[in-house]
Amino acid sequence: MHCPNCGSQNIQLRHMGKKTGGVTGAIAGGLAGLEGATAGAMIGSVIPVIGTVAGGLVGFLSGACAGAVAGAVAGEKLDGTVFDEYGCTQCEHTFSAP
Repeated sequence: MHCPNCGSQNIQLRHMGKKTGGVTGAIAGGLAGLEGATAGAMIGSVIPVIGTVAGGLVGFLSGACAGAVAGAVAGEKLDGTVFDEYGCTQCEHTFSAP
């Protein structure tokens, strides 16, 4: 594959949709998981401070992981359609495959 702008063969996949979706999903999932786990830990904790912190951390991490995976899968569908799929490392031109 060659860059349509400069003809260089130094082309790389950009994965912009996948990256953007993954980050957005991780943030949203982490915050949702943190909120739910914190509420649950407050209700059922024998030692409120330790239970709340541990529950919040576990909830944030599990929500962030699930959100990142879901966001990356959704964002991957945008690569090549909404976002240009390839980028030239020589001239920084972005383009999608014909």
